[in-house]
Amino acid sequence: MQEQIMMPPEKKKTPLKEVLGVRHLYKSFGSNNVLNDFSLSLGEGENLVELGKSGSGKSVLIKCIIGLLSPDSGTIEVFGKNIPDLNQDDLDKIRAKVGFLFQSNALYDSMTVRQNLEFPLRRHWMRVEQPEVDKLVMDALEDVGLVHTVDMMPAELSGGMRKRIALARTRHGD
Repeated sequence: MQEQIMMPPEKKKTPLKEVLGVRHLYKSFGSNNVLNDFSLSLGEGENLVELGKSGSGKSVLIKCIIGLLSPDSGTIEVFGKNIPDLNQDDLDKIRAKVGFLFQSNALYDSMTVRQNLEFPLRRHWMRVEQPEVDKLVMDALEDVGLVHTVDMMPAELSGGMRKRIALARTRHGD
């Protein structure tokens, strides 16, 4: 008697709602072609890690996606909005929804951990009341296990702690 292995029926994947679409992106600086027909799609709930050699265009791509650089051609849509077409206020609103974890952490050395986490919530159009700001800050710190650092300065933290604080700051857009 031959043993049979029963496999569950294959589930059809529901396409994810696209939150980031980069299509046929080109960006050059003089004769240096940095991005050459680059395309990418990221769906809701997916995470993206961008890796590559030094000088391969990682920072240029990020700067194009968040509107700090304009592409030479191609399209960049974030949450259905065409980034190159947005004004500064609309760009700021999009940036507030996206978490960026920078290699250098980008913490303000003259601000406490609390102030660093509050800073992105202080935009004029967000209208977040102080009790909610306090809750968001403490929840973010709890998520990374660093509630006890709330009133410390970045210089008082280890490198790993600074990275976790920077990660906590990215969570405000959730």
